Formats: sequence, structure tokens, C-alpha cells
Amino acid sequence: MKNLKLLAIISVVLVIGTVLAGCKSMQLNYLETDSVDGPKQVRQGQDIDPKSITVWGVMMDGSRKVQSVTRSNITFNKSTPGPQTVKIRVGIMTSQEVSFQTEVMALRSLTVASQPKTALFKIGTEPDPKWPGLEIRGEWDRMGSDKIDLASCEITGFMKDQSGKQTIKVTYEGLTATFDIDVRSMSGIQIVDLPQKKDYYRGDPLDLTGLKVMGLWGDGIPDEVLTITKEDVTGFNTNNRGIQRLTITKNERITNFEIEVWGLTSLDLQKPPTKTDYKVGENLNLTGIQVKGTYMGSTDTKREGDGFIPVEHLKFDGYDPNRAGKQQRVTIWVDGFNEIFVNFFVNID
Repeated sequence: MKNLKLLAIISVVLVIGTVLAGCKSMQLNYLETDSVDGPKQVRQGQDIDPKSITVWGVMMDGSRKVQSVTRSNITFNKSTPGPQTVKIRVGIMTSQEVSFQTEVMALRSLTVASQPKTALFKIGTEPDPKWPGLEIRGEWDRMGSDKIDLASCEITGFMKDQSGKQTIKVTYEGLTATFDIDVRSMSGIQIVDLPQKKDYYRGDPLDLTGLKVMGLWGDGIPDEVLTITKEDVTGFNTNNRGIQRLTITKNERITNFEIEVWGLTSLDLQKPPTKTDYKVGENLNLTGIQVKGTYMGSTDTKREGDGFIPVEHLKFDGYDPNRAGKQQRVTIWVDGFNEIFVNFFVNID
């Protein structure tokens, strides 16, 4: 029995020892300063690839292991040409630093190797910030040329609200390359379909249903359907009888179309309000009233028509809610046409 207990204790000790030995092989003791290896030359403006750096560490058990290096572990001034000390900080529990020498090779020139796919823009639009198709290359002292990531460049000079040829500047590490683009203004607008409503009775609101207007851009840019609102249309006056020339203005371009406002010539009470009997103090209720108006076009068209007047366009006078009596006369007219009216009668008890 005693032998079994002794064996169990020895087994536990061996396991603990093995674990501790394993832990020591994972724990960094110190970094070797004389075996750090890295690139002897780097291009100005570019980061050092961590895979090109070798850092050896001595572990707690005395073994040597190559340490993992990431971009965040590397510190140097990539924008200043000349000899540089590159510092590498490694370790989590016990962060340590080693270094090696390199030379930042000066950027000598910047060129546009490939033009952007899109160089023609509608005024008011923004370019794709990635500028598809655009390729910028740099030429470095004794290190040849290489493609430059556009995300590392500053691209300026694009003015979306200014038409014409524009020179766009690409700046990288103090050097500049340029390319040209063209911002086009709309050349004109054209009515493809007129509004369905061309004839108006006095008091009718403007109705643009069915209106279709195209924006014309010229060579290289397809025409497009424009959204036209009442705010884009001027010249409409619902109270002025006759033919009116309305103007559509969009993107500083204009086009016109005509409508006609018919004048009211007479009113006919087709049906009085549903309520004609009131108590003293009650307000007049025009629900159910039907008033038909006869309209006539301008002297040029000499057309005639009729239609029911919307209740909201009707005005009234003569109703006194505080005066009791039979057959109190109420006068109805259309807003803006007080010279043309009809009457009906109510009773107030």
C-alpha cells in the first residue's frame, strides 16, 4: 500500500516537472541583440515586411526560438531618407527591444502608370474614392520602381460643382503626379411627355402627373430622366384666365410648356348642403353641397366646359348662427370669383 502511494506521488511530481519544463520552453528570457536580421534598404514611404525580419529569443529553458514579428512591433521613420535604426519590440509579459540598421532610399519620381477608367463626370457627382483603373508608380534611388497603394496617397483638385477640364493631383511622400478629368454641365433639358392635365379651372392646383423631362449631357454621358417638382416650375397662376407659358428650370437649364386656365362664367347649385336646419349658435356645415361651375377658355381657344367645384374652394356669407328665423339666405361663391354666386336657405330655431 505504501509503495502504491509513493508511486502516485512520484507520478504527480513528474507531471508537474514536465509541465514546468514545457512552460519554460515557452517563456522568453531575453532577445539576442547580435543576431537580429532585416533588410539593408527600404523604399521611402513603404513599411517593412515583418516576414523580412528575423529576431531570435532565448527561452527560460535555454533554447533558442525565432520570435513572431508584426507591423505593430516595428518602429522607424519611413518618410526620411538616409540611415535609420529600426527598433523591434517583442514579448507580452516581458516586452523587450532590439534593433538593426537599414537605409531608407529616397523616392525620386512619381508617375501615373495607368489612367482611371472614368475621366468624365456629371457636374455635382463624386468620384469613386478608389479611382478604379488609376495606377501610380514610384521610382526609388537604387531600388527601382513599384506600384503605390492609392490609400497611402493624397488625391486633391476634384471640384464636383465646377464644370470643365480639371487637373487632379496625387501626392505621395512630398512628390506629385497629375492626371486630367472632365466635369460636364448638363447641356439642356427636354420635355418628352407633357403633363396629362393641360386645362385648369380657376383655383385648381398645378398637376404635373405624366410629365417626363430628360436631362441632356452630350457626347460620352447618357441622357437621364429628371425628377421635376412644383418648385422647379414657375409662371403658373391659377387665378389668371388664359394660356400660360410655364418654365421648368433644372440644373440651370430651362424648357417650357403651356397650360390654359379657364375662367368661371356661371354657378349652378345642383344640391344644397345635407344640413339646412340649425339650432342657435351652431356653425354652418356645407357637407353634401354640390355646386357646378361653367368655365370658358381664353378668347383664343373659345372652349367651354363645366365641373363641380371642390368644397374647399367655396366661400359663404349671410349666415348668422345667433339670429333665429326661417329661410335665412346663405350666399355661396368661388374663392376669387365673388361676382358670381348662388344662394340657398337655412332655418335657425
